[in-house]
Amino acid sequence: MFPLSPYDARNDDGADSPETENYEALLSLAERLGEAKPRGLARAEIDLLPSYKYCEQTTQGEQTSCVVCMCEFEARQTLRVLPCAHEFHAKCSNRTCPICRGNASEYFNNSE
Repeated sequence: MFPLSPYDARNDDGADSPETENYEALLSLAERLGEAKPRGLARAEIDLLPSYKYCEQTTQGEQTSCVVCMCEFEARQTLRVLPCAHEFHAKCSNRTCPICRGNASEYFNNSE
């Protein structure tokens, strides 16, 4: 008869299938690497980054668009500033800078 699942763990000869071997290899790799930890800041820390209201006439930098969503800044939008000086919309939270991959946790490590 036909197997109940196309991912049946055994072949007709009783040997492990390639899917089972791959799964076991992935489990072994996960045990060696350990738990994945997110890079960068937690949401509460992102909320503590310096922020300001955007105004095209008074802006000091050359950046005119969000490094996260790539949309142009508009007047009176709240922006956050990363330690690398790249800016993004306050609503576009991000743990690391998508431009330079700088880790925003440096801001908190230097302020202590």
